[in-house]
Amino acid sequence: MSNYGQVYATAKMSSSRNVARLEKRLMKKTLKQRFKEWLFEDGPERDNAICIDENSIQLSRERSIKFEIHNANGGRVVQTRRYDAQKDRHFENLYVITSDQDFGRELDKIMTMEALR
Repeated sequence: MSNYGQVYATAKMSSSRNVARLEKRLMKKTLKQRFKEWLFEDGPERDNAICIDENSIQLSRERSIKFEIHNANGGRVVQTRRYDAQKDRHFENLYVITSDQDFGRELDKIMTMEALR
């Protein structure tokens, strides 16, 4: 006897897990989703990233320079602070930017000088 012409039907059970798996496979990730995953991925190259202390709002990084800018009569005072881990010392410097000088250009010079130290 030949099986030719017979139709076999199977009942496919659809569960929510199978539907979710199918939808996940069919949906492509948007560029925004892929960019977000790339930014927040954990890997060995992320070890040198900036660490955020969860108990405070400050960032902690060994080679950082902290700037404070105070308004004064006739200009501004820029205070820089940095920590040298090798010497275990804190260094502070004060710079005066008068009102007739370009604030952005002078601040750029200060940042460059501090970075070269």
